[in-house]
Amino acid sequence: MKTRDAGTFEGALVELISVLGVQKCAEVVHKSASLVRKWSDPDNSTMPTLEQALALDLEYAREIHCVPPLLQAYTNMTELEYLNFNEGEHVLPALLALQTAVCLLVQKMTRDSINPEQSEKQRQIDWREVLTQIDLVMRETRDQSMAINFWQHNLIKPKY
Repeated sequence: MKTRDAGTFEGALVELISVLGVQKCAEVVHKSASLVRKWSDPDNSTMPTLEQALALDLEYAREIHCVPPLLQAYTNMTELEYLNFNEGEHVLPALLALQTAVCLLVQKMTRDSINPEQSEKQRQIDWREVLTQIDLVMRETRDQSMAINFWQHNLIKPKY
């Protein structure tokens, strides 16, 4: 049997299969048992979709009331990546993403389609697009703040 590293998606899938059983996993995602086994093979590039991964993790949480393994693997990999940030490496891309989101928001708010002469239905659609863009700006602002915080943390972290 091939080894699956802990903290990987393949390792998490082995944990799911060992607790729930391959047949139950297959039923949860409406796929074959052989496909579910392939997902746990580190030499196979096939992976579950986000929806399938969520369904498997939720079933696992219902069964044994523990941290879902795919969520834990994703969290661990994300945290490791954040710890590997180099000084300011992600501040500029986050700033550019925020700038783009703000520009698109301004563009949506000032375009000719948002005006009193348009139909009420079209104005509602346009304003929903503006609100969606505002949400994106808020997310990008949080990402920018996080990138700056990580950068500052790395600047004051003692180097041994």
